[in-house]
Amino acid sequence: MDYIIRKSTDTDMHDLATLVATVWNETYKGIVPDDYLDNMYKNVDDMATRYRENNKVTKDIYEYLLFIDNELSGFIRFGRSETEPNMGEIYALYVLAKYHKKGFGKMLVNLAIKELKKMGFDKMIIACLVGNPTNEFYKHIGGKYYKEGLFKKLNIKENIYLFEDIKELKWKFLFIIVYQVMVIK
Repeated sequence: MDYIIRKSTDTDMHDLATLVATVWNETYKGIVPDDYLDNMYKNVDDMATRYRENNKVTKDIYEYLLFIDNELSGFIRFGRSETEPNMGEIYALYVLAKYHKKGFGKMLVNLAIKELKKMGFDKMIIACLVGNPTNEFYKHIGGKYYKEGLFKKLNIKENIYLFEDIKELKWKFLFIIVYQVMVIK
C-alpha cells in the first residue's frame, strides 16, 4: 500500500468534495437526515466551489490530503481555533472506512499536531457529532471531553475534545511508519 500526504490545491477541490460526501454517507447514516446525505452527492460541484472560495479567504487554516495507491482517501483541515482563543483546532478529519484502523487517522492527526506546534499552540480541540463512532478514536488518542457544542447547520449536538498539552502527545507506532510516508509541503 503506497501513500503520500500533501497540501491541497484548488485543483483538488472536486475530488475533496466527493470524498467528503462519501465519508459522510459512510459515517453519518442514522445520525444525520438521509436527505441531507443524499444531497451531498448532488451538490459536489457547489461544495467544490465553496471550498475553493473558503481557501482564498481563510487565514491560519491548513488542509492536507491523504492518497493511498493514488486514490484520495482522506484529509485533515486544521488551524487556529475560531472559538477558543490561544488554541489550535482540527476542523475536519476524514478517512475512507476501508482504511480505518490502519493508522492513517493517527498519521494525519500527528501532522496537524506538528504544524500546530510550529504555529505556537500547545492545546487543541476537535469537535465530533454525538453518535459518530469516531468519538472513541478521539478519546483513544488522548482527547478529554471538554464541552458540548452544536453543529448549527443541522442542529445536532457535538462533543468537543480538548488535548491539553499537544507537545506531550506521542504515537507509539510513529517510529515504525514515519519513514514510509512522504509529506509534500
